[in-house]
Amino acid sequence: MTVQTEALDSRRLILFDIDETILSSDGAGRRAITRVMRAVHADIPDDALKINMSGKTDPQIFSEILSIANKSYSDKEAILNVFLAPYLKALDEEIAGAGSYYMHEGVMDLLLALASHKEAYLALLTGNVETGARMKLKPFDLNKYFPFGAFGSDSANRLDLPAVALERAKEHYDIDFAPEQVVVIGDSVNDILCAHNHGARCIAVSTGKTPREDLEKLQPAYLFSNLSNTDNVVNAIFS
Repeated sequence: MTVQTEALDSRRLILFDIDETILSSDGAGRRAITRVMRAVHADIPDDALKINMSGKTDPQIFSEILSIANKSYSDKEAILNVFLAPYLKALDEEIAGAGSYYMHEGVMDLLLALASHKEAYLALLTGNVETGARMKLKPFDLNKYFPFGAFGSDSANRLDLPAVALERAKEHYDIDFAPEQVVVIGDSVNDILCAHNHGARCIAVSTGKTPREDLEKLQPAYLFSNLSNTDNVVNAIFS
């Protein structure tokens, strides 16, 4: 019985953010949102379109822009009914035309190491709606590493997403992960907050737009400049 407990405790569900953690999309998402918002509401002010989008879900971003612009929609579903399909079309076009679309340093080596680790179980935790998330990963052929995830299309509130990921992990892997077996890897304040809110650990990276000192204040379990030291990151995941 002791051996089985130790084996279970050593397993890790590792939830990766996408934007500025795995990759940089040259602002493709912001440009796509701007195009669609302006197509529907030509009078949306520039200030509304310049909000901080880091770590937020797509429905949250849409809602915040519309609120600043004083555009009234009844709920998240009403907003998505209007904006989601044209946004995804615009996102696909913006990704294809991005001038600087790249994977962050160390990500590929880390994914390869984790894919071969018998106690590592990978999934996504991202504010992107699922179709948008898959679009962003496709140019690097990364979707194969993430059989499922929790997405902005599941909830506009990022704090809800770890619980969604846990439920899907139970269905997909047939493992009931405890919160302390969950590791969130992300670059934003909201990545750390959603991990803490669920009792999970966060490995933060300062590869995004959030200042390092802002990440430090929230006390992630680990804070790296990037994911380039594979051994250190793997050790942090399984510590």
